[in-house]
Amino acid sequence: MEIQISALSRRLGIQSGFITALFAAMLIGTPEAARAEVGSEEPHIDSLGSPEDPRDIPDSDFPYEPRKIADKLESPWSMAFLPDGRILVTERPGRLRIVEGDQLVPAAIRGVPTVLCCSHSGLLDVLVDPDFSRNHRIFLSYMHGTPEAGTIRISSAVLQGNELIDKRVIFESRPAAPGLDQIGGRIAFGPDRMLYLTIGDRFQMERAQNLLDDGGKIIRINTDGSIPDDNPFVGRSDALPEIYSYGHRNPQGLIGNVGDGQLWSIEQGPKGGDELNLVKAGANYGWPLVTYGTNYDGTIISDRTSAPGLVDPIYYWVPSLATANLVSYYGNIMPDDWRGDFLVGGLAGECLIRLRMDSGRVVKEERYLHHKIGRIRDVAVGADGYIYLLQDNSEAALYRLEPLNDLVARAKPLQ
Repeated sequence: MEIQISALSRRLGIQSGFITALFAAMLIGTPEAARAEVGSEEPHIDSLGSPEDPRDIPDSDFPYEPRKIADKLESPWSMAFLPDGRILVTERPGRLRIVEGDQLVPAAIRGVPTVLCCSHSGLLDVLVDPDFSRNHRIFLSYMHGTPEAGTIRISSAVLQGNELIDKRVIFESRPAAPGLDQIGGRIAFGPDRMLYLTIGDRFQMERAQNLLDDGGKIIRINTDGSIPDDNPFVGRSDALPEIYSYGHRNPQGLIGNVGDGQLWSIEQGPKGGDELNLVKAGANYGWPLVTYGTNYDGTIISDRTSAPGLVDPIYYWVPSLATANLVSYYGNIMPDDWRGDFLVGGLAGECLIRLRMDSGRVVKEERYLHHKIGRIRDVAVGADGYIYLLQDNSEAALYRLEPLNDLVARAKPLQ
């Protein structure tokens, strides 16, 4: 393996012995189930679905427009749909809001946990239990602690009227660490109905390869916070049992896809190298040992984009768009050929990204709404089949993508 260990250790600011140990862990510490999924020795651009020139769809050729349905949201981060059609929206300063009948309910939901809010941290994701109609339970992810020693938590709570009750912290990352940026924070149910959480490296890239640190990982727990017996590192003294996959930088999207029964993530790279990943148990996704990006000052992080024992992305972006959240479209509002495609928000890119999928491969990328509503923090698909978009701003709005003319509306009747 022709990796320049000493040079890489200097770039990362850590000892070369630590890097050597990391590579040993990659080669002999990866579960057998994961080794079958790892990438080959040299990059295979065709198999990666390397990005070609994406098609920028002019507004004049896109017969849908974003209609504002709620505004004056302070730094919103995520949304989730209740069975009765109401929308839950998180605001990073620590408020959970309700949008009902295309109106923002003035009073925030009471009982939200106290959060560490500064820079990119705060109240992050909200997830509705699949059995909400029976148990009224939701899950929240948020930063907790101090800027010098912060953790990311998942809390479970029951939504009763306009208040959260029966609140329980079911997960807290370890160890507590400094940093308020690049924190991950997406939660999702996998195809196995387990609860998954993305955790970023907080600009401490060596954490992503340390199996005794939750930073730079995707973790997997039961909904009561216990650790599933079949997690890939259960029973190992050199790894935390909650870890499901590692070698991540800042995963900002996560779905258990109903179409193919797989777990997918979207990950922000540095200057270049945003990734779409198919997430497998025990797999190492390579950060910072391999990357398609560079440091923000242009210096090299790694001279490799692929290496033995590391999983290649399914798709990547150079330059980065600061990808945010990931959903799969299954609805009746958009044309039939949208079904099963992935939708991604663009923060720096300020656009809606559509990845046309075929048998687990990206066959085409299209971009819409260029700079029309600014930075897109969250994308979601409601039970009504509409696409919802959440701005990233200190004073932001929630939009619904609607047909622009009667002809489109008649072709796809509004539900």
